[in-house]
Amino acid sequence: MPSDSVRPSHIRSRRARQLLATSLAAALLPFTPAPASAAEAPTNGPGTAVALTTQITEDACPWGYTTSSTVFFGQDQANSGVPNRDLGNGCTIMDVIWAEAPFANHGRFVSTVSGLANALQQDDLITKEERRSIVRAAAHSEIGSTQPAPGTRALPDDRIGLVLYTVRATMATAPEATLGALAACGYRNAEPSGAVNNFYGRTATALAPLVADAGLSVPSIGIGLGDLRNNLHGVIANARTFGAKYVRISGSGSWGLHDYAEVAATLNAVGAELKQAGITVAYHNHGFEFTTQSGGVRGYDVLVRETDPNLVAMELDLYWAVSVGADPVDLIQQYPGRFPLFHVKDMAADGSFADVGEGVIDFARIFVHSTMAGVDYYLTENDSPRPDGVSSACDSYANLRALRY
Repeated sequence: MPSDSVRPSHIRSRRARQLLATSLAAALLPFTPAPASAAEAPTNGPGTAVALTTQITEDACPWGYTTSSTVFFGQDQANSGVPNRDLGNGCTIMDVIWAEAPFANHGRFVSTVSGLANALQQDDLITKEERRSIVRAAAHSEIGSTQPAPGTRALPDDRIGLVLYTVRATMATAPEATLGALAACGYRNAEPSGAVNNFYGRTATALAPLVADAGLSVPSIGIGLGDLRNNLHGVIANARTFGAKYVRISGSGSWGLHDYAEVAATLNAVGAELKQAGITVAYHNHGFEFTTQSGGVRGYDVLVRETDPNLVAMELDLYWAVSVGADPVDLIQQYPGRFPLFHVKDMAADGSFADVGEGVIDFARIFVHSTMAGVDYYLTENDSPRPDGVSSACDSYANLRALRY
């Protein structure tokens, strides 16, 4: 077992100390040759952590961050690029770091990461350059930072859009008039949803020119999980037809944690193929993903932790998260850089849907964390628009444009 001198003094919480001590202890055990099949498996970094993992049958961090991703604290310079290695007992570098959350401030976060990285380098689990990359990424992140709220900023108009589900009633019968009305009230982006070659009864090839003729861009399209699994070429073709750089799916309220893990694996696999086509796959939540399951784990946590942030994005539906008591700000702080798409939906006092800006959700409090979240587009939506979809959508647009944060 490692001495106290190799443990970062900054790891304050008992759980974090246990994780780090157990992980480093496993990595420092005397090496016993693995069976031939395991011994021949390639390693993914310095030290013997991967080989030793084959000797440990119990995962000390079930449903934690997997080795499929990098040590990631947000986009761009906050992504270290260092593999998120297993430390020997199923716990990865990211598991040990986030066991210490929440962080009192940004300095405490960087200090915690630095201490852990120093210990990992000392025990030959990462290289000197990898240690520097991890600490540098932590310093460039916004984790633990106070977000300024001057109340003077407006959302960029070219980043506001509408989820066309709001106007589904007229998209099937009068798409040109519907899209024209949305553009006339100010929208510049739209997110159609459906299935491959079936968007409101039209193929992508038929609908895309109508959207473009109205002066609207399509940054994202909604399709089904079955499309991703069985017709990926069709997904890519449809996305390219619309000019979309994101394709998103939704889940099922019947899933257990193992189902979420399987979907995460699917998203990683198709995400790699889509990335080669210049497209990012995203997952859109409802409320059921935030239900606590075995071990106090939520399905949403499995999806985020087990997907590669370089390949898979999250489309955060603000209404559905808030409706079940999940705080969007907490999610952003826990999973920085994972949310390029927001579904901006409001909630009435009775829990029903409301036009954006006419309900109880404090969007300004959320939007001040936009940089940390990595938001690219803000897409308004109302699942039950009144008196009609276009009127509701235009009210939401006007209110969102007037919002300051």
